[in-house]
Amino acid sequence: MKTNQRIRAEKALTGSKSKYSVSRRAFPGFFRVAALAVSLCLILSACGDETPGVRTLNSISSRNTITAPAEDVASVHYASGATAYNTPVAASGLIEMRVDEASKSFGIYESSSKTLWTALPLLEETGGNINMDCDAAMVTLKIIGGSDVYILNSQDNSLAYGTASLEKVKGGAVFDYKIFPNSATAERASNGQMMKDDIGFDVKVSVLLADGNMNVGCTYSSLTSNKDAYIEDITLLNYFGAYSDMAEGNFLFVPDGCGAIVKTEIYNESSEPLSFSVYGNDISNPSETSGSAIIPVFGIKRGNSAFATLIEKGDAVATINASKAVNRIEYNRVYPTFNLTPSAYENKTIYISKTRTLNKADNEQFEIKMCYRFLSEVNANYAGMASAIREQLIRNSVISTKTMEPTDYLPFFITLTGSTKRSIGKLKYNHVLTNFEQAEDMLIRIKSKGINNISLRYKAALSGGENSKDICNSRIQMRLGGSGGLSELYSYMQAQKMSLFIDIDMLSSSEEFSGGNSVSIFNKDVAYSPESTFKDSGRTVPLKDRYLRKWADLKNVIINILADFNGYDFTGFCLDDAGSVLYSDFSDKGYLRQAASETIAGIISPLSTNNEIMIAGGNFYMLKNINSVIELPLSTTVSKNGAYVPVPFVQLVLHGIIDYAGEPVNEEINPDETLLRCMEYGACPHYKWNYNPLEGTGENDIYYYENSINSAAAFYVRASKALNDLRDARMTDHYEVTDGVYCTEYDTGAMIFVNYTSVNHEVLGVTVGARDFLRVN
Repeated sequence: MKTNQRIRAEKALTGSKSKYSVSRRAFPGFFRVAALAVSLCLILSACGDETPGVRTLNSISSRNTITAPAEDVASVHYASGATAYNTPVAASGLIEMRVDEASKSFGIYESSSKTLWTALPLLEETGGNINMDCDAAMVTLKIIGGSDVYILNSQDNSLAYGTASLEKVKGGAVFDYKIFPNSATAERASNGQMMKDDIGFDVKVSVLLADGNMNVGCTYSSLTSNKDAYIEDITLLNYFGAYSDMAEGNFLFVPDGCGAIVKTEIYNESSEPLSFSVYGNDISNPSETSGSAIIPVFGIKRGNSAFATLIEKGDAVATINASKAVNRIEYNRVYPTFNLTPSAYENKTIYISKTRTLNKADNEQFEIKMCYRFLSEVNANYAGMASAIREQLIRNSVISTKTMEPTDYLPFFITLTGSTKRSIGKLKYNHVLTNFEQAEDMLIRIKSKGINNISLRYKAALSGGENSKDICNSRIQMRLGGSGGLSELYSYMQAQKMSLFIDIDMLSSSEEFSGGNSVSIFNKDVAYSPESTFKDSGRTVPLKDRYLRKWADLKNVIINILADFNGYDFTGFCLDDAGSVLYSDFSDKGYLRQAASETIAGIISPLSTNNEIMIAGGNFYMLKNINSVIELPLSTTVSKNGAYVPVPFVQLVLHGIIDYAGEPVNEEINPDETLLRCMEYGACPHYKWNYNPLEGTGENDIYYYENSINSAAAFYVRASKALNDLRDARMTDHYEVTDGVYCTEYDTGAMIFVNYTSVNHEVLGVTVGARDFLRVN
């Protein structure tokens, strides 16, 4: 029989009408498994049996990669002639769409800057220096065809065969490419004589103008009955806006961490292509990329014009690619690839997902959707891109329209750890780092230093400690003080207007999930290895590998949380793994990443009813109904150099909507520089502290709060004075004043100058001290 709490929890989750509402104090939480080092390999087996969600092709000794390029590169991969892109078909705002009948492609003319953005390079702009390796195309497909891989595109394998067409429609055009691996197959298709093993796909790309934006949609279908042929990847508009010149100020924008620009004016012969997996790698089927992105955006700045692109559907299976020209016949470009059918090849076996990654909703035509927003003149920079993307995300209800409510002091984020496993020889025991009574004592002392607005994230407070178990079977640890101790801590914090968040892991556990609810591939469990919670932690036992939960069980999990933890006292939850972990569940009949992202985003609403929610990580599909984010990237994964520059793009989008903080300051190699970056990026300070040292006196323990509380408090008092009244303000611009000196502007007129150099700098008649910051109104 269901308990009353469970019945009420089910109503809260499903939206059933009820007078009951979950108490703000009624939520404990999920555990954070520290920064993920997701370098997992797909667990592959050469067994012959098919597994739910995955089909196998066995005894494949090798795989051939087959291409069919046209003989005349210029005729298919370039737009040529005086009439190229001179046929207007639609206009909206300051942009006009033009098509080229010969190449079955299009261009966008931006009238205010007199810029023409084209899908294919213009032949007349090459000066006769044609790149014979140019693969510019409207669409490129990577196809699994039995044991072989086919790389085909709309230009070589449709236009050249006479199977490409375009239809002018209201607002734009629809481009239809029937793509085949050779001309013989294309001819058989036109004569209605297709063979059983033939390969052919019909890809339609819609380009429509509305509200001054370009909206791109894509759908696709097989033209044959060949059940061994799948589109693995689809790449769209891989040369849209591409350029080969090295003019000053031009750049590519890539969503690496906080965001980065690739300065194309700087020549670099050894420049390598970059790729960024949106929302990180798929733990169940990882790929090699340069880094990860928390926001599905890319863009190009050229001359006095720019565009920024938001992937609106297909984001969870997207990879953003960027290439910097290394000679005059190459192009600077950035574009997306979508993984439609995950697959893997190992040990003479090909494993293919039985379910397509993307599926059309009943009321939608397109499976991939992108919105291109065009900018000119003073707005043609990364700050202008961020502003346009922010507006689009609000329109799409991805982020909130609300702004932060004013407070007297800037939030100060603290991560406390309850207990950790220690070892002496073979003996392992639980070592308490911070119990609830000690946490209150610490907060009293911190408040006495002038830190008043504290948001406390309590990790390792539930069963299993750092190696947290299934949240459905977890309770507050008695060794920390139990529910009574938690209640006393919360009472103190509530009286002091502080916030208490219990950290919980919904998607992973240190032990297998019961009832067959662990994700497995080929009857083997999938797990990931989190990084050690504490750096240089002496005898601290490493964290266990984490088992992953089947997505189909998530609704049950939420019901259990709402029911089983009713009655505990705290402000809300910190969602740990859910903020940064996203994976395909091949064991559950193809519950893949796109559906998973939509599922995990949907659970925020019931959890946030009368509660505040914090997340660790910051993947953008999680941000609706969120109050704060910690561990938001303040840097990039690719190292900074003269041509690769980190910028606060994510912060330009989010500032004023939610509070955010980066990784703990005391974990960074240079804490003082990290604090300056907090000022530059409008971020709140975040420290990871313990009440008790990890061992000994804690003299060199970076996590022992006694060692950094004074310096943290001294910085916080100044930071709060400079940033607190800007919490609800929009960040409007960011730029480098001179080498090592940066300025961040807000819509209130306030400017924050940050000087990373070792000498003072004069600006606007005032001095920004060396290794210091200054606010100017």
